[in-house]
Amino acid sequence: GSLADRFDRRRILLVSQALQMVFAASLGVLYATGRLGILPILLIAFLTGLTQSQSAPTYQAVLTSVVPPTEIPHAVAMNSLQFNLSRAIGPVVAGLLLAEVGAGACFAVNVLSFLAVILALTRIQVPPPDPVKRGEGLGASVGVGLRHVRESPLLALFVALGGAASFLAFPLLTYLPVIADQQLKSGASGFSLLLSSFGAGAIVGALATAQRGQAPGRGRVMLRGFAAYGATAALAVMAPRQGWAMALLFLAGLSLVTGTSTLNSLVQEHVPPQLKGRVLAVYFLAFRGGMPLGSLLAGPLVARFGASWV
Repeated sequence: GSLADRFDRRRILLVSQALQMVFAASLGVLYATGRLGILPILLIAFLTGLTQSQSAPTYQAVLTSVVPPTEIPHAVAMNSLQFNLSRAIGPVVAGLLLAEVGAGACFAVNVLSFLAVILALTRIQVPPPDPVKRGEGLGASVGVGLRHVRESPLLALFVALGGAASFLAFPLLTYLPVIADQQLKSGASGFSLLLSSFGAGAIVGALATAQRGQAPGRGRVMLRGFAAYGATAALAVMAPRQGWAMALLFLAGLSLVTGTSTLNSLVQEHVPPQLKGRVLAVYFLAFRGGMPLGSLLAGPLVARFGASWV
């Protein structure tokens, strides 16, 4: 986040995308040569996460710097829309490729997909970050961002909500394959349908959030979205039939994106421009860090009590 407040953000994003394309290509080559084991997967996943830890706050800072302040809720919601649209369509496309031409084609298409992002970044005019205070070192710059979040009750609350939502809500997606396999007995095709249903609901939620804009009462909308997600997700993983689970996951996706998109836009609106990269880095540390920690905790619990109850 501190680097995103100091250096050319477009260059940071271009390097990040190029590195992630290399990592994706490495996975494909290892698969094609029969050397893709658990250790290379873990190493590449770690390197990808390290790269995304730099690109995530940079990307978010760019997202809201290219639109007027009044359009921030729409920009954040449309960003949610494109993310969830890919999550809805991606498994379907991958499933077709996997069935028709094998896993190698999926790796190849994934590598090529980065070229579209790189091309887009070369064509977008990205405003430079605000000047950093003269003589302020990188460590001091990080400290300024952390102190700002700690001393702002509203931002501190938003960070806590983001971490809690990620820690408690997102592991569901990690264990959907287990639900499809053990609870619904629908296998890989059933998992793709479950994920696509969740993604389709998320698309509707993002569109509704974009339409709402800066309407009053967004805090209540956010909390209701999180509460509705908890209820529909719990019912979905207990559903005895594939169709019921898909319908409930559609509502779960809608509710979760309503909550998270609204929260994200509220954070963006309360961040000073000169601290945008650093404050967003703190928020996304909580928001993105919660999911792997929640999944790590859920793993042994799932093994003991079953995915549905957890």
